[in-house]
Formats: sequence, structure tokens, C-alpha cells
Amino acid sequence: MHDPVISIFGGSRCQPEDWEYREAERLGRQLAEAGYTVCTGGYAGVMEAANRGAWLAGGNSWGITVDLFSESPNPYLSREIRTRDLLERLKVVSELAHGFIALRGGIGTLAEVALFWNLALLGQAIPSRPLILLGECWDPILASLLEHLAFRSKDLSAIVRVRSAEEAVREISRRVPRGGYQRGEPKR
Repeated sequence: MHDPVISIFGGSRCQPEDWEYREAERLGRQLAEAGYTVCTGGYAGVMEAANRGAWLAGGNSWGITVDLFSESPNPYLSREIRTRDLLERLKVVSELAHGFIALRGGIGTLAEVALFWNLALLGQAIPSRPLILLGECWDPILASLLEHLAFRSKDLSAIVRVRSAEEAVREISRRVPRGGYQRGEPKR
């Protein structure tokens, strides 16, 4: 039994002075204080910030790292889960996480959002596993998807858009109850 796991996606290139780094650190801290395990990709940028926030709050701070990467994991992990490649990493995230929050990032973040959004639309994700998009950066992306791709307005019902760490934690708390969970160990 353990705290529910919330996976945080976001870019590896942001710096401590950037909005998304500061917001991710606040998010990690607030999730840990609310009784959630914070799980990221385990490297720099948003991932480091979220892990740092959880770590400094005394919470569980996990990173799912990839053997193919030469970078070292960030120093704020209470647990590292090593995977062979990005596909295995995504599979492990899908097995562990009870909810997902994405901040601004690059193509990797967009791929993660697209995968878990698609699973929700296809009914292959459990409805209580919310996908939350944090920050104003998502508004023009979603508008562009609706305008230029084969998306329908109702497809947006599978995601929750918020502007702050506080709003994200409120949504997680509403949708992902705390308490002992059995799920959480990746199958190998």
C-alpha cells in the first residue's frame, strides 16, 4: 500500500528562473503535502523541479529514467525506476500513475499528453485518472488542434485545463482519493 502516484510531464530545458520550473516545484511540494507520490522522468527542468518540491516537502519523489540517456538523474529522487527505452518508460508510467499533469515542454511532453489523452478518449484509461494541462501555453495548442486536425470539441472533455499548481492539486484531490493503493509496481 502506498500513496497514489501523480505523474508530472514537462520540458527538460527550463531553468530555475523560468515560470514552468517554479510552478513545477510548487506543484511537487503541494502534491507531496497533500499525500501524493510525485513521479517524473527523473531528469532536469520540470522533472527536477517537481521532484525537488516533493523532496523538500518530505514526500515520495520518484523518477522513471531511461538507460539510453547519458544524463544523470536529478538529485531529488527517493526512488529511481530504470527502463530500457522511452516506450517502456511510458508503459511503466501508465501502470503506476493515478493521474497526470503536464506543464510546458517539448515533443516528449507533447507525445506523453497525446498518448494519455488518446487512451482516455478510447476508453482505455480509467476515468478517475485525470489528465491535467497546467499553464496558458496549452490554449493555443488545443485551439490549433481543433482548427487544423480531425479533433472535435467534445474530445476536450478528456482533459482538464488549469492555470496554477493550486488549481491542479485541487483537481487531483477531487478526482484521485488518497489512501492505500495496491497498483503501483510495474510489471516486468
